[in-house]
Amino acid sequence: MSFNDLLTILLTFFILYVSMSTLRADKIQGISESAAISFRTGSNSGDQRDALMLSIGTVEGAKVHRIEGGLSIVLAESLLYRSGSADILNPEILRRIGRHLATAGGSIRIEGHTDSIPVRNDQFPSNWELSTQRAVNVVKFLISECGLDPRRLSAAGYGDSRPLASNDTPEGRAINRRVNINISNK
Repeated sequence: MSFNDLLTILLTFFILYVSMSTLRADKIQGISESAAISFRTGSNSGDQRDALMLSIGTVEGAKVHRIEGGLSIVLAESLLYRSGSADILNPEILRRIGRHLATAGGSIRIEGHTDSIPVRNDQFPSNWELSTQRAVNVVKFLISECGLDPRRLSAAGYGDSRPLASNDTPEGRAINRRVNINISNK
């Protein structure tokens, strides 16, 4: 048997093997994104940030933009929480982001924000406590579920003190209810 015949048989075997297996697109995408980021570790930090922006930009509902000294990922309240609650509703979004954050260098600051409508429940006396608990819950999730180093993470709650839009309209209030994940270059 010639070498070419052997290669043809092996190629046929692998094609049959792959065609009969079940592939999960989300797993393959995650692996390919991780591999792409890993192979770029030798390049400069700007290239790494660009790769991180592209990969996190594929996460549904996540908005990524540059800030001074790093990147910011903005997650609307509706992606993670019910109104007036700090219980995470959609852990899969945070898991996908956590996989990307694990490959990023630098410190990570989680910021909780609310609109100006006072929270009305016994669990949270004010918007400050709600926003802080939301940020803390994201930090806890990233540590326990995604394996991020707790020394890289911090949490802050800003309540309604840092709005992005006017709190006079429902649309503006929806924009202000968010969680920011800020990744520093250092």
